Amino acid sequence: MGRTSTARSSASALRAAQHTFALVTAEPTNLYLDGADFGDELPCGRIPLGKLRDLLLQPSTSLPTRDAVWRELIARARADRSTWVVVAIAMAMPGLRHSVRELTVAFVGDPVDLESEIAKGFLEALYTVDVAEYALCARLVRAARKAGTRLVYAEAAFDGARWSAYQSRAPIPPWGHPDFVLLGAVDAGVITDDEAKLIATTRLEGVPVDQIAALFGECTNTVVQRRRRAELRLAAALADGAVSSARASAIVETVRRPTHRGEGAAGPPAVAVGAGRPTQPGRPGIRPGRVSTCQTV
Repeated sequence: MGRTSTARSSASALRAAQHTFALVTAEPTNLYLDGADFGDELPCGRIPLGKLRDLLLQPSTSLPTRDAVWRELIARARADRSTWVVVAIAMAMPGLRHSVRELTVAFVGDPVDLESEIAKGFLEALYTVDVAEYALCARLVRAARKAGTRLVYAEAAFDGARWSAYQSRAPIPPWGHPDFVLLGAVDAGVITDDEAKLIATTRLEGVPVDQIAALFGECTNTVVQRRRRAELRLAAALADGAVSSARASAIVETVRRPTHRGEGAAGPPAVAVGAGRPTQPGRPGIRPGRVSTCQTV
């Protein structure tokens, strides 16, 4: 029994990718990127990929620099469809592992299946994501997490498909996931896709509002107020039942912690939800999607 468990664990997609990454990046190797190609924030010269991942995780590395590196990684992965695909997965591994840990809590199936689904979602996004967008690693990890979430829901529904003639019971978790609350809000016309993306990127993915504002040349407070108005509409819709959610009361919350110097600590209630799709690209508050900055790179 123990031998079978070990074999299954070692066969997980993410473990295999991390193991392969360690092998192909061990010295001597020709897999590296030149820091000079991505501005002046990274050291000049050849940077080993393991060290590069650590550098991208540092708060001092700006979002534009991270995106520049990820555009190169995505381009190489799409052209190579082999080694650089594994590199891309490994570079996003911190965020992918974070998603696995969170989803495993509610997952009733085999953890190996969950990791495989998350890896599959990441790879699908790797070949389809628009590299002209920003927060690229966050978008890839978010797509992977969504794939894992769908499997968690499917397994929970199957496990909970037992009829009781006498009483009802609470739904099998997870329910009321922010992504599905968001989709309901967008479908109901409460918020736009772009407003949902602004909320998701800053509230869930942890991208500072001032970085989003700077990227589009707008004042930080302008973006903050745009997000605040959308959050207030969403909170009111959830409270009134205009947006369907099995856990509306858990989704509506007061967000008082400032994410940058421009946000006050005593603002009105806010809502943290998932992401949608852009309708007006080029606007920071109307975004062209917990996605990671990646909690990753």
